[in-house]
Amino acid sequence: MKSLRSVILQRIIIVAIISFLLSAAFTFYYYKTILVKQMIHEDETKLSQTVRQLEYMSDDIAKFSFSLIISEQLQSFYKTFDQLDTFGQFALIQDSLDYLDENKGLRKEVSSFALLLPDRRVFWSEARNDQYFSERLKEDWYQNFVQSGQQHAFTEPHDMILTSNTVEQGKIISFIVTVTDIEQPGRRIGELILNLDYSSFESLLDFGSADFEGVLWMNDAGYLLYEKDSPSSGISLTPSLLQAASERQKDGISSVQGGYMLVDRFESINWKLVTFISQASLMERGRIVIYLLGVFSLTSTTLILLLMMPAIFRITRPIMRLYHAMNAVSSGKLHTSVNIKTGDELEKLGQGFNRMTNQLQVHLEESIRHEKDKRELELELVLSKLNPHFVYNTLNAVIYMARKQGNDDIVLMVGSFIRLLQDAVKMDGVQSLIPLREELDLLRDYIAIQSFRYIDMFEVEWHVQEQAYECLVPRNFLQPFVENAIFHGICPKDLPGTLRISAAVSSTALILRIEDDGIGIEEEQLATIWDKENQKKNSGLRHIGLSHTRKRIEHLFGGQATMRIDSLLDQGTTVTVELPKLLPHT
Repeated sequence: MKSLRSVILQRIIIVAIISFLLSAAFTFYYYKTILVKQMIHEDETKLSQTVRQLEYMSDDIAKFSFSLIISEQLQSFYKTFDQLDTFGQFALIQDSLDYLDENKGLRKEVSSFALLLPDRRVFWSEARNDQYFSERLKEDWYQNFVQSGQQHAFTEPHDMILTSNTVEQGKIISFIVTVTDIEQPGRRIGELILNLDYSSFESLLDFGSADFEGVLWMNDAGYLLYEKDSPSSGISLTPSLLQAASERQKDGISSVQGGYMLVDRFESINWKLVTFISQASLMERGRIVIYLLGVFSLTSTTLILLLMMPAIFRITRPIMRLYHAMNAVSSGKLHTSVNIKTGDELEKLGQGFNRMTNQLQVHLEESIRHEKDKRELELELVLSKLNPHFVYNTLNAVIYMARKQGNDDIVLMVGSFIRLLQDAVKMDGVQSLIPLREELDLLRDYIAIQSFRYIDMFEVEWHVQEQAYECLVPRNFLQPFVENAIFHGICPKDLPGTLRISAAVSSTALILRIEDDGIGIEEEQLATIWDKENQKKNSGLRHIGLSHTRKRIEHLFGGQATMRIDSLLDQGTTVTVELPKLLPHT
């Protein structure tokens, strides 16, 4: 047999190893399910902030353009240009473009404007009579807008000369808005084009995507407006991100090969931002947390081992003393005691052991004395059972004398009383459930006695199905209902009454009813009848109240049995008892 000390050491080492493994598993679980989600959620928040900033910028640009197209200057330009002579047209163009230049300072993103008439004549703010901008309208960025059928939209980035003072081209995003006659809504009179400096969008995206490895800015048509790859990877992520974004139309977080893709769509315009976060970057960002958890787990496990060693030796020494003392007690040496001086719970345990052995000796002596007293009581109980036989013999002598004198009423009444008395004094061992046939026989004896007491006061009607006779019921449980029906229902009305006792059987239940046509019960009393104990005695027999009977039924059958009392004042009372159908063989 292994010593307790070696077993404890082995168990502690196993617990330490399991604790370390569980800590490692928890660290991995924390990283995969909590830390990764937290980092992705932070990136999702950053992406959402970038989207909102771009959206605020685009909304401001749209509102700025809407305020321009409803101005009196531009409305006049589009509606009266073709009605003027050449000099008037030149002056109107000059005034309108000057008006736009004056408002250009309100939006730093605006590089230039273009006024487009329905016949595709265009006037560019940087070269007012040049055909350069007319040629640009043949490019895809404008043709895609025309094919989309939208009233206003941002185009894809395109290259064009920024100002008339230089031939250097720059990247532009145009915002095109359809101009309608404010006096005749629905009548299209031209288009206003705002050429926006792409660097304004690019700088915002560069700042917002600093923590992402790959970022794409796309519209619903799939045109790429902006892309950024991680300089550290050396591999372009744009093709794989484009494919993943096209396969997954829904917004939010999606798991892709090597990491996670985040998609956030603009609410008011047809743009979306797509970013990629690799598993490697997440591991790098969460590395410090993983290292700290690992060091903490290893350190705590080592400290547990170092701190437990002295405690093991402190515990095992007194336990071994108790072990040997217990062996001595088990061999019958009840006077054995231990002397443990550790100043802690083990010392209390040793003192408790000593008290236990002393009390064990006392209890052993008391058990011997109690067993002797028990045998004396059992003898007295056997002798007490002889006393009722004297009563039975005396009553049988009365029956013999009454029969000899021809008094059949006394014979019937005393015979019923003897049978009730025999049932009342039956000792333990008698079954608590008896066939309904026996219960009704006892009930007939009880009613016979009461009929002599209350002559011509009531008559009894019996309605019992043949199948009900063998069903099991609690012994002597119908008598309280019959007793209450006679004493409290029929007798107080001072007129002859009728007592109906019925029993019927269904597939699963035995239904018993005791009905009387007495004075009934008041509604207030009926509501609390189960809470009251009737303290009156009946004919010298033992009394069982309604509350006691109900508790007895609940104890025997639980929720399978129900008891209900229905009563109408001056019309009578009906007690309905429904018991589970039980037969002797079941």
